[in-house]
Amino acid sequence: MFSLDAPAGGNTATRNPRRRQRTTSDDSVALRQSSKRRKRSFLAPDTFLPPNQLKPNGHPPAIHGTSISNGHPPEARKHRDVSVDTTSLAIRNRGSKRIERERRGSKEDEGVVQTKNDNYIVMQDPNIPNPLRDILSREPWQSEISSSLGHAVATTHNQAIIWCYRHGSPIDITKPLVIKFPKLTPKPLSPLHPLPLGVLVHDSGAGEIALLVIMPLSGQITYWESVKQAANADLVRQKQQVLVGSIGGLLSGEAITRITEAEPDGFILTTSNGRVMHLAVRDPQGRPHISTQYMRSNATSGKGLLGSIASVFSAGSWRRDIAAVHTGALRGKFHRTCIVATAQGLFQAWELARHSVKTLLFEVDVRDEVFAAIQKSRVGSFTEDMKSDFLVLDFALFPKPEVTAEDNPSHRLLVLTFIRKGRVGIYNLVDLSIQNGSVEIDVVHPITCYSEGQHPAQNWESFRTQLLLPEPAQTAFVILDKSIVLVSLARIEETPSSQIQIESHTLPDTFQETLHLRQYDHDYHVVGCCSELGTDSGKATCTLLVHGFGMARITTLPLKEGQSALERSTVTVKSKMEQAIFYGEMQYNLFDFDPGRSEFRIDGPGLEAAALEINDSIMSSSSPYILAITPSMEHQLELRATALAELIKYTSRWSLKSETRWQLLWNAEKMTAAIAIWKTYNAQLSSRNQERGTMLLPELLDMMNAMYKVENRPERGETDIVRHYLIHDVWRIELVIPWAGKAVEELYNEGIQDPATQLSLIHQAVDIQTCSMEAAFAFRAANAEVYGLGEDMIEDGIYQGKYDSLPEPWTSIPETLVHVKKLADVSRQIALNHADTPGSEDGGVDFEIVKKVAADNPRLVHICCQVYDERCRWLKAQPDAQTKAEADALIRAYHQIRRDLIVQIADLEMPNEGIKLAERYQDMQALVDVIERSTSQAVERLAEPGLSESDELDYRIQLESNRQKMESYFATYGSKWADVLYSNTIAHGAVKDLFDNVGNYQKFLTLYLRGKPEYNKLSWINEVLAEHNYAKAADALMAIQKQESSLWSKKIELSMGKLALLAAEEQEIPQVKGEIAVKIIRRADRRMEMIDIQDQIYAYIQPALVQALDEDARFKIAIEEFGLYATKAMPTLRTIFEQNIAKLVSCQVLDAEDIIDMITLINDDTQHVDDQGFPRQRFFLALKVLTLTGLGKLDPGRHELHEKIIWRRCMLNDDWEVLNQTEAKDDEAVARETGATALFQTLKAGFEDGTFDIIQPIPPSAILSAGSTVASLRTSSRYANKSDSALKALAQDLEKEDRKLEDAIEKGRLEMWWKGIVEAARASAREDADRRGLEMAKMEIVKRKAAARLGLSENEREGVYTNGHVHGSVPVDEQGDTQMN
Repeated sequence: MFSLDAPAGGNTATRNPRRRQRTTSDDSVALRQSSKRRKRSFLAPDTFLPPNQLKPNGHPPAIHGTSISNGHPPEARKHRDVSVDTTSLAIRNRGSKRIERERRGSKEDEGVVQTKNDNYIVMQDPNIPNPLRDILSREPWQSEISSSLGHAVATTHNQAIIWCYRHGSPIDITKPLVIKFPKLTPKPLSPLHPLPLGVLVHDSGAGEIALLVIMPLSGQITYWESVKQAANADLVRQKQQVLVGSIGGLLSGEAITRITEAEPDGFILTTSNGRVMHLAVRDPQGRPHISTQYMRSNATSGKGLLGSIASVFSAGSWRRDIAAVHTGALRGKFHRTCIVATAQGLFQAWELARHSVKTLLFEVDVRDEVFAAIQKSRVGSFTEDMKSDFLVLDFALFPKPEVTAEDNPSHRLLVLTFIRKGRVGIYNLVDLSIQNGSVEIDVVHPITCYSEGQHPAQNWESFRTQLLLPEPAQTAFVILDKSIVLVSLARIEETPSSQIQIESHTLPDTFQETLHLRQYDHDYHVVGCCSELGTDSGKATCTLLVHGFGMARITTLPLKEGQSALERSTVTVKSKMEQAIFYGEMQYNLFDFDPGRSEFRIDGPGLEAAALEINDSIMSSSSPYILAITPSMEHQLELRATALAELIKYTSRWSLKSETRWQLLWNAEKMTAAIAIWKTYNAQLSSRNQERGTMLLPELLDMMNAMYKVENRPERGETDIVRHYLIHDVWRIELVIPWAGKAVEELYNEGIQDPATQLSLIHQAVDIQTCSMEAAFAFRAANAEVYGLGEDMIEDGIYQGKYDSLPEPWTSIPETLVHVKKLADVSRQIALNHADTPGSEDGGVDFEIVKKVAADNPRLVHICCQVYDERCRWLKAQPDAQTKAEADALIRAYHQIRRDLIVQIADLEMPNEGIKLAERYQDMQALVDVIERSTSQAVERLAEPGLSESDELDYRIQLESNRQKMESYFATYGSKWADVLYSNTIAHGAVKDLFDNVGNYQKFLTLYLRGKPEYNKLSWINEVLAEHNYAKAADALMAIQKQESSLWSKKIELSMGKLALLAAEEQEIPQVKGEIAVKIIRRADRRMEMIDIQDQIYAYIQPALVQALDEDARFKIAIEEFGLYATKAMPTLRTIFEQNIAKLVSCQVLDAEDIIDMITLINDDTQHVDDQGFPRQRFFLALKVLTLTGLGKLDPGRHELHEKIIWRRCMLNDDWEVLNQTEAKDDEAVARETGATALFQTLKAGFEDGTFDIIQPIPPSAILSAGSTVASLRTSSRYANKSDSALKALAQDLEKEDRKLEDAIEKGRLEMWWKGIVEAARASAREDADRRGLEMAKMEIVKRKAAARLGLSENEREGVYTNGHVHGSVPVDEQGDTQMN
């Protein structure tokens, strides 16, 4: 048929050159031996091994220890058809690593992780040699991977490149090998010519890696027994070492499409016309020899040439689409089964024996059975007419626990099928067994995660969809050209619940997931794949070769301990999102995680829950995708910030709840703040003097309570507290900001006195607060639209929308408000203290730091304004009244604080910075104050002697500038400016200047003040000084005191009002003449008396509040110390008490009934001594306040209810059960105990005052049920406008008082004690009155005696004082004798 020069060499069989060539069948190829000196054949490693030590595939255990999961020997499983004519294929490599030396132990390269989750991990294999990248970037190529050898081969038209992609293989190539193809044709191949098919095998004779290359169209065969020797030899020597041949019988246009390794030294070839042949590279004696044999059934095989021609054109020939060819494991020494499947579902089993006829065992058409099984598994999805669109794409053989020499073994297959349904292709995996022409279907695995595409590629030159089933055969890999589908084959344990789910068709599918290759910016598609050898770890691995990318390795992970297949069945929203977030935006990532390409739908509450969970894991570095420790802390933080940005970018496709968007934004802000803090800290580390100075950030983190951080454990090497905190606790970094100021206070308290150290600490604290808060607010402003807040909703870093549904903003927690403001004050003060103190080398402060602290103060003031503004907005939006009241108080405080901080910037000689802030917030008060302070400072400097001319000019320019600004503000801000300007003048005590300089504007000023009730304090002065209208002045003062919330101010205003009334009465003004003036004055006196009583209450609680730091602390201390009566068990009374104590602590005016509630609900203070006797008289004072209200005549029902409640609480002040226990007590002890009760003290005070001579005290039995029902409360007009629900809550608390009183009456016999205590109190009051009368009489006698001795008249005698002194401070003794010094 043909003749070729047979090469000679150490690895080829030797023959006599004169011997006649062997002739075989028409399908064989003759090999002519070389005439050169023959050498002995190379001995294989298994030459002298006994048969029982060989593996089923005939390879020694040292080389082939296992077979892969589908039953192939490792070599045969790898050789897929990858005949892709790629004219511009590039392989990306992130950087080559040094290849390990030969025979080194197995160690996989790390590679670059492309994606991972709990089920699998995909890594880029970096072992792509540079020569391969260079060659493959210039010319078309195709590739085949051999997992058993750990090597891959890429073939071009004229050469093959072999490289080791998995080091530690039994036969390892240390560097890439390039083998030039011998010129087997007279002219070079066209670039459009099909590429050669190449496959790597282990040559049993040579014991090395061999290479088989076949030209698809010509059928020319080239076989190298040792690629190492072939690559190292020149073309002449290579020809001597190569075995060449050709395939006969190919039809015109017919081509070899794939090579499948069969037995040792044998291969199965498939043609484009659907024919299958066997190729052997050794003869029966083991000598190199190429021969081919077409595999035909007995029915179609004929004798001679005519038989061959008939078989080619007969109906039984292989003119069909071969879907796949796979071989089973060896049986015995030389036997194995080859399974051939067509796309139409016909399976043939062939018996292969080494160097013998290939026998067709049986064939079976499985299409009907498989289609019916698929119909059953997908009820209602398919109809019979779709059977014509049924295709088998590939199959895989399951591994067998033990290979036997059965004559008719059963073959378990996993078959990949495709059914076209409309415009969608449906894929299924069918687990079936074939034996002796019969088929048994075990289970159908519908592929629900992938349905893309009309029809899989059928062109033999294109990549065909392949099915990989690597050990332990628990996961199937469906490899498409642009997608990879993972399907779990694990069986779900039969449990009662799973049985119910099976019967109800609700059992979920096992784990499935599709990975789509990236297409939108990279043309990634698969050109080669193979299963990797199984390991004992339970992991299944396959390797891919991807056009434009390189090699990738997909490894499935085993089930976790205690995890079932059912638990793993669901692909979670979280895992899909994590893949997209952490890997989707990698520049050269292999996969496309766009949710639009996935059949997995992400929506609903699960999306938000997953987003928040991922967000939390990023913030705490607990995500497995976040490196907790990196050389650069800044890089680690920026990686997390990038992940947060990717998270919102990914989730922005859906409509998230407002709360979720805010949470994501706030965490991103915290991460930005953390980066800013670290950069500042890192810069301080780089620049600080290592010999002295304390770093504030580690100190404050060390001071922070363990409940606010993850404690670092030095025994585990966690010694860097700053990095540890930034790794684990960024999610609560809002605590660091106030602690920056608090830590400075703590260090001061610990005794740091060095001014330079103090300045350095404050400088660091300012840096922490300014850099973090500025970064956070700037991030919010820049990313508001990204997070769906609206571009116009952020102003000055503060959200301008509704806060009612938002959690507490992290940037304005109460601690931040307090300590940012404190630090602004402290930093300003220390800058002022050292403003004129130059630094020195002997420990003096650094003046540059002083200037830096001063320059940063306006930034800190701005931050303070931002956090106060945000806090006020949030509190104001809360629904409860108490929080709204707190918001109102905070707003007032904020305006004052803002004004003070802005104005005090002028003290740092930066008035323009203060003016800018005042203009930013349109704070007229601050604007007026800054200008006035700047003006006064300029005036003071001008008055200083020795001022230079240049300085004098500067200050005069400043004065003129201030004057011009003030005039311009009248035009800019109008009445807002004028109102504040007048108010500011009065507030600064410049009332005299205001009225002295009014000039021609007196009338305007008077009208302005009379038209502004809030300026009545100015109005009455104007009326007195300018208008001399005392009646108007009295009206203004009385109006002021009615609205006055400050206790002290109310007292002053009442006094001044009385004085104005008296002056108006002298003017004989009709409106304030006679009885009218008397009534007004008496009303003022009653109010003054109630104010005095409130003063007594405040004086009583004031000692306990001395240690409080702020208003909130004072309030909390007052509640804790004096709120023991109104416990949380009585919530309504507790609320009333808290509201009143808040007013009392803040010196706000309480009305009469609030004073009564305050007096009766407050408890006795046992820690402080009360010199005024308030506890003894407080219930009497309550009755006195009730009398002052005049409710007895105006509203008897209201008066009666208050009176009974006062008496009830008075009686409940003492434990009558204990008082009733008089055993072993004498009368004096009993009298002393009852005399100490509040009831006795109240009765005695009333009898002494004469109050109870007019009204009678109320006994216990008459007090019961007072206010304990809604009806009884309705008798008081105080509750006329209250809702029934509110009154019901109050009545429940009062009913609890009632039950306590009933217990006192029943168990403590209070009703019986009542009369006795009343009489005892009356007697005690009378005795005290008699004693005082005797003392006064005695003092009168003393006065008379002293007057007689001094010769004083009756009128002069009145000058003798009750303390024993007479007029002129002359002391006398009790006998009236003058005491001499």
